[in-house]
Amino acid sequence: MKYTLNSMRYLLIIAISLLIHPLIQAQVIGGEQDKLFDMFLLEKYEDCYYRAFKMTEDDDFKTDPEPYLYVSMCNLKLHQDQEMKEHYPKALQDALKYAEKTKKYHAKRISKDIPTFVLEDNYEYFNELISVALEECIYHYNEDKFSKSASWFKKLGKVEESDDILFATGVNMLLSKNAEGQRIIDDVWPRIKETYKSGDVVPNEVTKEALIVGIVGYSRYFEESGDTYKAKEVIAFGKGLFPDNLKISRKYDALHN
Repeated sequence: MKYTLNSMRYLLIIAISLLIHPLIQAQVIGGEQDKLFDMFLLEKYEDCYYRAFKMTEDDDFKTDPEPYLYVSMCNLKLHQDQEMKEHYPKALQDALKYAEKTKKYHAKRISKDIPTFVLEDNYEYFNELISVALEECIYHYNEDKFSKSASWFKKLGKVEESDDILFATGVNMLLSKNAEGQRIIDDVWPRIKETYKSGDVVPNEVTKEALIVGIVGYSRYFEESGDTYKAKEVIAFGKGLFPDNLKISRKYDALHN
């Protein structure tokens, strides 16, 4: 079979597109900052971070959500690189901080009918950030560092306004003897029970680990307070919602043996 020059070029373009397609999905989808796009694509995360950060301080771009999103994305990459993480110990914290700013400035542009990228097209990144931040939150909970866990859950809650995350924040505050936790629990726990009591609603895959931590921790709080009845009531709710979850099953069995 003979190929013309044009057909060979076409095939080459298709091949290159297939090779870089996964990388393209990691960029800001629908953005206009080609330089930042290219730097991120070439994995020049430090350079991309500094360029995007400087743009957030520039009057021409400081209300544009796109540079903020690149700052967040680059920080997450720096956090995930074990070597770079040592040089950027606050990278995950900054990834959350600038993700929050992204959403704030994006909402302002939408409210003023100023053209910008579609935020929903970039949810893949936000979901990844939530998952990584949740790991950090849960790590501190497992280490019984409840105040630190609550702090991380609070940061995450500014990016993802979720009852699951709010509940875990309140529970960790309670476990760290922070009275504000009770106010949060009084507000969110009835909503959670109402949401799931019919059995028709499935927990959000992205934030369900926060809900699991909240349920186990809330049961633990009652147990340590001497209220075994409420401890069993909370974990029974969790068992009905997550019948196959090992953490909940262990807590349930421990309370019923």
